[in-house]
Amino acid sequence: MSALGPRIASPWAGQTVYLPTLHGKGPTLTSVLAPTLGIAQVQEVPVDTDKLGTFCGAVDRPNGPLFALATKIAAAKEMVPEGRLFMASEGSFRPHPTVPLQMVNLEWLKFADLDTGFECTVQGMTTTMENHERRVGHVDELHEALAPYRLPEHAVMVGLPGAPGVFFKALTTREQIAEAVATVLREHPVAELRSELRAHLNPTRLRHIRRLAMRLANRLRTACPKCEAPGFGEPLPRPGLPCATCGFPTSMPSGPAWQCQACHHIEHRKVKGKADPAFCPMCNR
Repeated sequence: MSALGPRIASPWAGQTVYLPTLHGKGPTLTSVLAPTLGIAQVQEVPVDTDKLGTFCGAVDRPNGPLFALATKIAAAKEMVPEGRLFMASEGSFRPHPTVPLQMVNLEWLKFADLDTGFECTVQGMTTTMENHERRVGHVDELHEALAPYRLPEHAVMVGLPGAPGVFFKALTTREQIAEAVATVLREHPVAELRSELRAHLNPTRLRHIRRLAMRLANRLRTACPKCEAPGFGEPLPRPGLPCATCGFPTSMPSGPAWQCQACHHIEHRKVKGKADPAFCPMCNR
């Protein structure tokens, strides 16, 4: 996304950003935000974020990603009361919102300056991910079942099919996985292999987080063209593309819109073209 407002100097140069995590995201985020924002580092704060929800299903995430981001930052602030700058990361794997049978990895990053009250949250979606599930009824089936798993960089969990939680996590060798599967099969007829989705055990997901951090940095260095506040630029959905048959506004996007979080100034870039009548409320009455 190209910047719509003027580029500005970072007001956070030389400062430390605190990140609640046990999953090793700090160095990756530092590698992006240090050269772009001039921060000293992204320092990890040992908050057990698994208590807010786990990918294996042992702990549910009932309140959504934005609540989780705010809760993580609040927990980090309790541990580092003198801190000013905080950020949090949240991810999920779910079906594509419009494409059947397609899974996506959604990621969120939130940056907060608690001295000024400024906050900025970005979201990204990708279909490029390492998220596999395979079932085996005997250890002899492991050779074929492990084919899609990119060991040892990407780790594996072992549990029961369809059951929340797993018995074994962070397995990175075939020997570890075989031992875990054998243990499960002594008590159950089938064992399930699942990709580890925590960032420090899934480099593909960590690369997605890194790309999202670059978008975050771009927003933080882009000022509102009206009031010059930082954080201008994340596109908002805006329906209204005219129907190709009758011209009535449809539910299809009419073009991206960008909004300032400080003064709420909006810039809307309309796209050319017409919408399929299938999305028109007038043509489908």
